[in-house]
Amino acid sequence: MPGVDIGPILASAKRNNGIDGITGLMLFDGHSFLQVLEGSEDSVAAAFERIRPDPRHTDVTVISDHLVPERDFAYWSMELRDPAHPSDDSVWRLRRRLEQFNPDFHHYFFDGSGSPSDVSSS
Repeated sequence: MPGVDIGPILASAKRNNGIDGITGLMLFDGHSFLQVLEGSEDSVAAAFERIRPDPRHTDVTVISDHLVPERDFAYWSMELRDPAHPSDDSVWRLRRRLEQFNPDFHHYFFDGSGSPSDVSSS
């Protein structure tokens, strides 16, 4: 995805998530996106069904689908961060969640170990 213009994707996510009461975080490493959606089950399901067919996205996969006691990214309708900056508190919180819910994907996305075929949804 070299040269991808992230601006329209982020603007669309912020607009739609704000309307739907969804909060979250989007990471982009230059090749792949990782997006966290937080909100009611119905709102998150509707957002995902809006995202999945969008032609700007390919290989959309659910990495983890869990209820959590509180939102990690409650202040943002959607925010973009670089996963290469682990000192960023929001990246650290996401890494912690992924270690808990899907360690295979955590190692693939953050450590570069394994392959997409090794990652299963949990």
